[in-house]
Amino acid sequence: MKKIALLVSIPFIAIIAALLVLVLLVNPNDFKPLIKEQVEAQTGRQLTIDGDIEWRFFPSIGFSIGKTALSNPEGFATPNLVKFDNAILNLNVRPLFHHEINIGLVTLDGASFTLHTLKDGATNLDNIAPKNTQVKTKSPVSEDSNVVANDNSQPSTSINDWKITLEGIALTNAEVLIQNDKVGSKTKLNDINLSLSQFSPGEWANLTFDVEGDLGQQKISLAGKTDLNILTTLDAVSLKQTELTASYSDATNKFNDITFTIDEFSFDEWANIKLIAKGKANELMVNSESSFAINVPKTLDLIRIKSFKSTNNVKGKGLPNEDVTAIIGFDSSFDLNKSLLKAEKLTLSSVDTDFTGKASVELRDIPKVRFSLRSPNIDVDALLATLPQNDTQVTDEKAKTSTSNSASKPVKEVEPDLSALKTLDVAGTIIIDKFKANNAKMQNVESVFSVNRGVLALTKFYSDLYSGAIDMTATLDARNSTPSYSVKQAIKGVKVAPLLIDVMGESLIEGTGSINLNLSGKSLKPTALKQNLKGKASINFADGAVNGVNIPLLIRTTYAKIKGEKVKGSEEAEKTDFSALSADFYLAKGNATTKNIKMVSPLLRIHGEGSAHYINETANMLIKTSIVGSLKGQGGKEISDLKDVTIPIRITGPWEKPKYKLEFDDVMQQKAKKEIDRGIEKLEEKYGDKIKDEKVKEAADKLLKGLFN
Repeated sequence: MKKIALLVSIPFIAIIAALLVLVLLVNPNDFKPLIKEQVEAQTGRQLTIDGDIEWRFFPSIGFSIGKTALSNPEGFATPNLVKFDNAILNLNVRPLFHHEINIGLVTLDGASFTLHTLKDGATNLDNIAPKNTQVKTKSPVSEDSNVVANDNSQPSTSINDWKITLEGIALTNAEVLIQNDKVGSKTKLNDINLSLSQFSPGEWANLTFDVEGDLGQQKISLAGKTDLNILTTLDAVSLKQTELTASYSDATNKFNDITFTIDEFSFDEWANIKLIAKGKANELMVNSESSFAINVPKTLDLIRIKSFKSTNNVKGKGLPNEDVTAIIGFDSSFDLNKSLLKAEKLTLSSVDTDFTGKASVELRDIPKVRFSLRSPNIDVDALLATLPQNDTQVTDEKAKTSTSNSASKPVKEVEPDLSALKTLDVAGTIIIDKFKANNAKMQNVESVFSVNRGVLALTKFYSDLYSGAIDMTATLDARNSTPSYSVKQAIKGVKVAPLLIDVMGESLIEGTGSINLNLSGKSLKPTALKQNLKGKASINFADGAVNGVNIPLLIRTTYAKIKGEKVKGSEEAEKTDFSALSADFYLAKGNATTKNIKMVSPLLRIHGEGSAHYINETANMLIKTSIVGSLKGQGGKEISDLKDVTIPIRITGPWEKPKYKLEFDDVMQQKAKKEIDRGIEKLEEKYGDKIKDEKVKEAADKLLKGLFN
């Protein structure tokens, strides 16, 4: 029995003896100069190890290293690129007998990493490279060693016939500081923990990690777990049962439930991915679920995504029905060589509005975005009708209060900030089969526009509009502090009355109309926009009427009053028919002036001139009317004595409620002169040349002037 016990105890005694010999004969601090020398040779940075390197025997054999740091060059945010409070290196005992130190797992506690970019673009990672020096070492392990080196293992270092290899690293309580002075950003990630169990190339291993982040106003946390398999060739990796959970919060947003999962991932194979995010954005509750399949080639040249679908539900005040669901779908590809992202079979759906199309983004200093979208129907009025009524009332009250306050305290006008347009390179086409806004109905709407480094160009806007069409182009140049703009618009053959009735509820004018605009200006401040607007506006209407005034009736009744006749009520409509109406308006300094208003009707010929102040929205027009047809007065009697007399009508006051006034002094003066001319003609017939004396004519003129001056 004693022999058996002795035989059993011999291995343990041998191990204890070997450990004693190891501790007595191998001093780990002998490796400190080598470690420092090798690190400096490989990085060009200084390595500092405070304290001794000590042996550890529990729970496994290994080394313990105290505070260690790798230096930064001068001028950076922290003196060290990497530092840690303590490092534990576990060793495999058996290779020690073959002069090999096989480090199984390195645990770094309290590690700190700093990535700092200066304003000139230099970083603390620059110039990390091996020095052009050779470190003299003893000869490697002899060829008759029982352990054969693996060609795929990490590079080893030898001293005094000892061979050192490293297999892996684990982090606990680590932190990362990312500071970029060039863009003024600073990100700090702390409480980073990472654990990799039983890692070996070609075999599955479990990886877990968690991290907390402080981005100033934003707080983030991230935790994850996955099974991974790195091939023995170290050129590919596979994942399965991958799950990441995260949270994000700032002053107005809070997402505590963000989940990202991958069923199984391998290069050149399709992997299914799901993303769920629930939380609060401002005062809105958000619930988003997305799923898609992704294919990443081993060559990393073309990443493809198919069957992407994202359903996003948002609830809160101010939204249509306080509940909106938007669904996005597409297939896409990302060419890494060309930095080109393409999205095909693009679908967008929300609040009874659907879009289909495609888009692309080419990553440059300013991303190049191109798109083409189409919608069968957009009803803006229906969308606005779903907005909460009480919010609309509150908005109206705020608007009234704002208007009242602005009347007492003028608000300083400023140019809108359009600097974002300088960072865009966007071009696209939007086609809408049916479009409704403010109750105006359009069909076959096509809009082609671009934004290129501060210049917004509407190269085409076309739409069928009430039996006619609208065709427009426009530009907005925001490259300077004061933006400039130009607009060219042609409206042709539009039935004006149905349009105005749909939009305004009434029609001030009827007929088939055409309007041409050619305008330009500078500044988008409300007052300056109107003051600086200049250009020309031409109108041309046919077979219509001007509603709100009956000029023939106005002439008859006014003339009857002058003659002392009793004026009876009339059932005639308050409108003036015309066969043609045209005018050219010239806009400058807040005024639209014209000298060629022309209106032709069977009874009247009208020529007008004047101005419309489009800042105050008031008018001052003089319309000169000539009666060319039969204008019946009281009892159906024709007013023939006003025929061929020009009757001035003054139009003044606000646009919404203009005033019409006949200036009959001129009319009566014309009529008196006409009567005097008739009398002279009769005298000439009776008395011949005697009446042609200039003195007689002068006397007639004085009489005329005396009557009206």
